[in-house]
Amino acid sequence: MAEDHKELKFPPGIQRDGTALDSDVCIDGLWTRFKNGRPRKMPGYKNVYSSLSGKPRRVHMFYQNSKIYVHVGTGASLEQIIMDRNGNFLEHHDRTPDVFASGPESGWTLDAMFDSTSKVTQIIAHSSPDISLNASDVGTIPFIGDVTKSDKLKPIHYSYQDDGSYYLPKISGGIACIKSFLFDFDSNGYVGWSAPNLPETLGLQGGSSGAGSARASAQKIIAGMPVRGGSAGPAALFWSLSELILAQFIGTASGGFSFNTVSPSSSILSPQSVIEYNSLYFWAGVDQFMVYNGTVVEAVNNFNADWFFDNINWDAAGKSFAYKVPRFGEIWFCAPLFGATEPSHAAIFNVRENCWYDTELPEGGRGAGYFAQGTHYPVMGGVEKGDTGYTLWAHECGFDKLVDGKPEPIRAYYTTPVISGPGLDPPADEGMSIGQMEPDFIQSGDMTATVTGPANAKADPVDGTPSVIKAIPKTPAEQLIGFKDARRLASIRFESNTLGGNFVAGKTILHTTRGDAHRTGGAAPAIGKK
Repeated sequence: MAEDHKELKFPPGIQRDGTALDSDVCIDGLWTRFKNGRPRKMPGYKNVYSSLSGKPRRVHMFYQNSKIYVHVGTGASLEQIIMDRNGNFLEHHDRTPDVFASGPESGWTLDAMFDSTSKVTQIIAHSSPDISLNASDVGTIPFIGDVTKSDKLKPIHYSYQDDGSYYLPKISGGIACIKSFLFDFDSNGYVGWSAPNLPETLGLQGGSSGAGSARASAQKIIAGMPVRGGSAGPAALFWSLSELILAQFIGTASGGFSFNTVSPSSSILSPQSVIEYNSLYFWAGVDQFMVYNGTVVEAVNNFNADWFFDNINWDAAGKSFAYKVPRFGEIWFCAPLFGATEPSHAAIFNVRENCWYDTELPEGGRGAGYFAQGTHYPVMGGVEKGDTGYTLWAHECGFDKLVDGKPEPIRAYYTTPVISGPGLDPPADEGMSIGQMEPDFIQSGDMTATVTGPANAKADPVDGTPSVIKAIPKTPAEQLIGFKDARRLASIRFESNTLGGNFVAGKTILHTTRGDAHRTGGAAPAIGKK
């Protein structure tokens, strides 16, 4: 029988929705991303600090000179980790306010702004017991402190203009710094803002300071982010439980800000599920992914939307968060799936490749993340407690998991779409016998290639014997891979699971022949071994 020569080529992405036979892209994967249309292993990660008091819920990073000041809000604390630009630990400080009400339901919002009174940049922090209930109306006090200092944060306060008395504001939503204004947001659509660069005038009414407040919605507002305001000045987006609202600066004499509803029928999965990417604002709703580009439209996902929303643990959905890796054009939506109580998996939208894929998150999941800016290493917070506490991880570094300098391999793999029989175009009834493969990888560490697949679309897939792809072939025979497998519905799983392992896929060539078996029932492959 004549031999066929086939380039192993397919569009980028991993499809979970629909059936494997109906997919033109990869049907499975772990710790694998796509660039230039080709699969590649994601880099590794290392522990920066492993003694956090609680599970991380929000991360903020501030950059000054050669130091990076990382503030991590947990269910038990607010902690500052100082690291250098290479992600190496320098110092740790407990900045938990004395009046902070800790607990497993404690979520955080963190932001920073310059304070013209103290002449320093202040970190503003707010914690609310809303992890499991976005609609919680329990009000709590925001906190403030010099972002580069190590002392405990103090309750924020402002003075009424008429008598100079102090009031401790209590809000159930959170805070956001929008250019030179500090905003807070609350139940029943309340939004307040400070005077420019004066965070402790938050909520001050009357006078000419520029501070003020408004009722922008009937629903609780749970998230806010700055948006490009053009020549009109600062602007912001606010997400209520059912709306997206645009705030625009209109001048102090006119009341400060105007509020317009962009979408009256939006939704949001959690306060942390919003992320900005190149002036576009992506977020996860309760049943779809959305993007604001001047209007609200669906971020179409035909790859894994059903997989994501059908498998969320809704009792823990408030822990979901968004994260991005700009170097590779990725937006990660991390959520607790398949009964997990912490964010366990990530649905990843690659903006450049215009595709979706996913991965299971390591060590039982991640509780929060912050993307790379002043450092090329984004950070994520672990949810498994070690001997000394919870861990802050620096990602996108090396190829291994590093714990105190000791490396451990990271398993990564992808499974191709069906490349034989009914998976061909046009479909064929015969299976495929795979003889040799010419692997084309930029590679460190040995890999394996395994032929897998079922006898028919209803049968269970059966793995063949893994063949080793040598990183450094020592003989001419090791440059080519030989198989002794055949399948009617064949796919190939490529896997790396060695210390220092890495791969970037290229143009791999298969040499195949058509088998002589046809459709059949049963658990075993229709063709079996050659």
